Amino acid sequence: MLKSFYMYNNNTCTRVKLFGLDVENLFLENGYKKNKKSENSNLIIVNTCSFLKSKEKYFLDLIKKINNDLKDRQQLVIIGCLPSINKEELLKINNKMILFGRDLNKIKEYFNFEKSIKTKATSVKDKLSFNKNLEYIFNKLFLRSKHIEYRLKRNKVCYLQISSGCQGRCTYCSERFTTKLKSRPINEILEAIETGISRDYKLFGLNSDDASAYGKDIDSSLDELLKEIVKIKEKVYFSIPEFNPNGLSEEIINYLKDEKFLYITVPIQSGSQRILDLMERPYKIDEVMEKIKLIKKNNKNLKINTHIIVGFPGESEEDFQKTKEVIQTGLFDRVKVFMYNERPKTKAKDFPNKVAEDIKLKRRNEILKIEKIQNIKNISLTNLILNKEHLK
Repeated sequence: MLKSFYMYNNNTCTRVKLFGLDVENLFLENGYKKNKKSENSNLIIVNTCSFLKSKEKYFLDLIKKINNDLKDRQQLVIIGCLPSINKEELLKINNKMILFGRDLNKIKEYFNFEKSIKTKATSVKDKLSFNKNLEYIFNKLFLRSKHIEYRLKRNKVCYLQISSGCQGRCTYCSERFTTKLKSRPINEILEAIETGISRDYKLFGLNSDDASAYGKDIDSSLDELLKEIVKIKEKVYFSIPEFNPNGLSEEIINYLKDEKFLYITVPIQSGSQRILDLMERPYKIDEVMEKIKLIKKNNKNLKINTHIIVGFPGESEEDFQKTKEVIQTGLFDRVKVFMYNERPKTKAKDFPNKVAEDIKLKRRNEILKIEKIQNIKNISLTNLILNKEHLK
């Protein structure tokens, strides 16, 4: 029987989905056939996310269902975040399943693959809901915002994984246990961008777990990559998600003046320095806010997104007030709010003074309301559409 596989690669964040596509390409490059149906495959590969408890439960339930339907000749392979975070629960389902984190080299070694893969220009298929399709048509006819096009039409975006892993020590995060920092060479990334341009892509997403850490394992840096990107002559646009505030250096801020940069995501997580210190986030919030103010002044077309965690253990009303104040500055164009989630192997799991779920929900809704008010004050229909999924 021909060596073949079936891949489950849905319901994850974009960077984990891109890892799944890398795994898929690795198998194809080494002689495997990809099947459209799982029942015809030797290997059934499930790419997993476990950032939140809800995601972990979703994938554990999915894997149980797949395992129940598994045939004798089939092997279950679990990749992504879950094997590194909750290996024990997976092995309870099937102690013979093959487990990997997010390390292509380990997969290559296990299967004795001879060929490796390079960074590829990749799009992600995504079917729009009826409402989102109306928003896309409205934008195309009236607003013509590249920002909305980037958010809604993922098949028009060329995604490139520039690195995986981070060097952070965040006390709430279990994702950092899933892989070590591994950056892709600048020339390889530029080659993939050129390929994307040759396929008529205008929008590019430079994905990573922490863009600020890019290059530190290969004697390079993000500012060296951005230096090359601003030299590109074609009219193309870039988004840089997951940008640790600690990486907002003077050089980076200078490159972000270029109109090629459409989005950056700077997850500040809290406006309280006390909470940031408990999270072991390596920056001073006042300094970061000054840098964000400068970036916005230098490039008015650049949208800055942020992530906020509410209800971190020990977060007082005073701490939360400080978070509200940084959102009230109006410097952030899109805000994603997470209610603190206890994750395995993290320091914060054992912290005292847990915050009640109803208080977390209340704080989440308060932040989203503030962001909505800021977008109305700024008369930004674009920002209201960008935040629509998070506004009640």
